[in-house]
Amino acid sequence: MTKEILTINNLSKQFILNNNKLPILTKVNFKILEGDIVSISGPSGSGKSTFLNILGLLDSDFSGEYIFLQENIKKLSLYKKNKIRNESVGFVHQFFHLIPELTVIENVALPNLINNNIYSDSIKLAKDILVNFGLKDKINIKPINLSGGEKQRVAIARSLINKPNIILADEMTGNLDEKTANSVFDFFLDKIKLNKQSLIYVTHNKNYAMKAKYKYKITNEMIIRI
Repeated sequence: MTKEILTINNLSKQFILNNNKLPILTKVNFKILEGDIVSISGPSGSGKSTFLNILGLLDSDFSGEYIFLQENIKKLSLYKKNKIRNESVGFVHQFFHLIPELTVIENVALPNLINNNIYSDSIKLAKDILVNFGLKDKINIKPINLSGGEKQRVAIARSLINKPNIILADEMTGNLDEKTANSVFDFFLDKIKLNKQSLIYVTHNKNYAMKAKYKYKITNEMIIRI
């Protein structure tokens, strides 16, 4: 039986703007199984990033039920949520979010070190991933010396080091030129499929959206399968 990663039941999210309630998501139902690859599209401001933040345990201010790896997120302590997020969720962002003071290998090793692993073990694991990613010659340099495509590969490597159950990617190619974006996206998708991990990615690119097994869009506060 395929493992269930997360289930959303009747989730609603709103913001307060000038004392007025601004609904973002309304009565959303959503489920992800192990190995599912899902794209989410929709216009700017429709709630895509907000939804990813909820899925990534960064935002618990919502109504409804969110079950992640059989845990009811609303009932967990902040410590427990942080622990689950670091161990089980990988993030890839548009603007890389690499730490400029650290070397490439230190950036990749960081999530593993946060789990209280031994420094030498984390560095070895990071090196193995970077070699596999074709970045062997870049491991000891700072991010400022990397190209945009290399920075995103490093960010992807960092998201995978803890072997998370699910990867959440928010417009991960939005800061790259078209040729580099295509290369990085295909590289990323191949790695996810090889590892048989679950992936949810937000994109404005219709071609990228169509490469997912399941395709959704956010419209009128709802998430609809297309």
